[in-house]
Amino acid sequence: MSLRAGNMQQISGWALRCGIRSPHRASQQASVARQWGWMLPAMLMLAMPVSAAISAPERNEPQGWQWYNEPQDNTEPQAPAPKQKSASELKKAYQQATQEALDNAILNSSPDNFARFMRWQNFWTERAGKFSQSAKSAMLKYPELDYNLKYSHYNGTVKEQLSMDKQKEQAAIAKLASQYGIFFFYRGQMPLDNLAGSIIANFAKDNNISIIPVSVDGVLNPALPTSRLDSGQRQRMGIKFFPAIFLVDPKQHTYRPLAYGFITPDDLSRQFLNVATGFKGEF
Repeated sequence: MSLRAGNMQQISGWALRCGIRSPHRASQQASVARQWGWMLPAMLMLAMPVSAAISAPERNEPQGWQWYNEPQDNTEPQAPAPKQKSASELKKAYQQATQEALDNAILNSSPDNFARFMRWQNFWTERAGKFSQSAKSAMLKYPELDYNLKYSHYNGTVKEQLSMDKQKEQAAIAKLASQYGIFFFYRGQMPLDNLAGSIIANFAKDNNISIIPVSVDGVLNPALPTSRLDSGQRQRMGIKFFPAIFLVDPKQHTYRPLAYGFITPDDLSRQFLNVATGFKGEF
């Protein structure tokens, strides 16, 4: 037995030197290899996140579209500038402050309160002066805006201006008289209508205008000897207010109103000019 044991040790030592392993030892080594075979990939997988964590950037956001990871602007928005008040808003505020100062000076009379109101009053006086001066300057820069070039307002030019106006009126009367005559509708029982009739009759005579007075109430005015009674003209022409003066074109059988109510010769002349020019006027 001792010999066999010694021989076994020698054989084992020789087998190891020759690369021959015993079946039992080989089985142990195979088992260890199999254990390392499945443990090694697991260890590598555990090691990979650690390595990735070391090399990854500081940001932990998921990588994706370019816009998704753009840096956010953390700058706080600037407060909007206060809205500038319009001239109308400022004027209203100043007027309110002036009125408040006046009311306070009246209800709570004191030198200081009155002085506060006077400062506002002087403010408006100064503004009015600047406005007036700027108007004078504007008339030099923009002379077409100067009304004095069209119609003088100076007292020294009144006589000449009235003469020019009269010439325009006479031209208008002559123009209309060449085409139209006058129908004067009146109420013979009304003194005001009779007075207007006398004025219109004299006006027609002075300006060589044909006139036909028509009484609408059956009463004739003795101052209008050519008067006739209404025979339906008023209704056909739709006249409802009296006295009434109409221009009538006997050739075209047309008519147009000239004036209603009492009127003076000067105003009647002006009305002829207005009708002739289409009420354009001179402003």
